[in-house]
Amino acid sequence: MDITLPCALRLSDIQDRLLDFETVPDTVDGILADVAEMVEADAAMAAWLNEGAPVLTTWNAGPQIEAYFLKTFSGVDRDGNIRSTDPNLDGVNLTRRQIGSGVYHESAFLGRAMIEKSAFHREAFRPAGMNHVIGITKRLAVGEAVFAMGYENADAPALIGGKAEIVLNLLLPAFAHAFEALDRQARNYERLQRAIAESDMDVRVRDGAKGSERAAGAFLTLPLPGPDASFLAISPPDAATLATRLAEHYGLTKRQEDIAQCLLDGLSTKDAAARLGISLNTARRHCEAVLNRTGAHRRGELNRIARALTSAPPTG
Repeated sequence: MDITLPCALRLSDIQDRLLDFETVPDTVDGILADVAEMVEADAAMAAWLNEGAPVLTTWNAGPQIEAYFLKTFSGVDRDGNIRSTDPNLDGVNLTRRQIGSGVYHESAFLGRAMIEKSAFHREAFRPAGMNHVIGITKRLAVGEAVFAMGYENADAPALIGGKAEIVLNLLLPAFAHAFEALDRQARNYERLQRAIAESDMDVRVRDGAKGSERAAGAFLTLPLPGPDASFLAISPPDAATLATRLAEHYGLTKRQEDIAQCLLDGLSTKDAAARLGISLNTARRHCEAVLNRTGAHRRGELNRIARALTSAPPTG
């Protein structure tokens, strides 16, 4: 295949869009369509696992492929392989991921006679317009990313002339980079969400467009990578959270927890009594009990003690 100037320019454009793919993954439909047209495919599909969920999109293909994948998808094993209840499709998926990233004709995974007997071919690929397939794949931490080009006939010019294989190999580096970056971004975001859930601080993802609200109530803001200028706003836990932490750790009564919150809010004993609707003497006794049980020598120490704690079961 001769690489003409128009072909080279089109390849370059697709490569550029793939390199920007991690920030605008919604463009996958357009990229898939352009690749399919370049290799003169009759139909095409793209599939990958994003944040633990299977994603599949098609170009010029019937709905049978997506329906079949959703019907037979059985999760992911401990090695990160996508599993299928269809044994033949499961074998193809396992073999393809073991071989690793590259451009492969269907014959690399299964003989033609076996393909034609397979349920995934009879029920999905053939009726969807992808009777013969060549594709590009990138192994990911979990699952893989695949662009599959489908042809009605085995003697399609792009197949027998090698055009499909050449174009896909030229796109392979950009394709691999795009999905690796998207996968890394998804896993980093998953770790971020887990860290936020486990944090005893008030950590929230904020929209950068809020401008002056960016630092409101937060003692630390951290920018997040990406085009949307979002950021993490980190604030200390409020008095109620700290009081609950003290109660759990030191076994405070509910009234002592209420008094602890008043002290952490900086209220005097008199103001604490007014807030809780109790006598001044009762408030004093509860204050003394809180300080004694927590080992705080003065009220100001309560805040430091509470912040140093993580959630723990009551001590009794």
